[in-house]
Amino acid sequence: MNIQPSSYQAQMLASVKQALNISVLQKTMKQDAQSVDSVIKAMEQSVSPNLGQNIDIKL
Repeated sequence: MNIQPSSYQAQMLASVKQALNISVLQKTMKQDAQSVDSVIKAMEQSVSPNLGQNIDIKL
């Protein structure tokens, strides 16, 4: 017994799949943004603003 979904059901199924894919993509992008923010904060903390401003030269 083979049941064929109607055209309307197929369209609804495609819409649900697309909505789920978009939801997963948004979640992934949000996690990526949080990861980038944490990397930027770590880089900012590792920078020493006083290093490299002065050069001591003795001749």
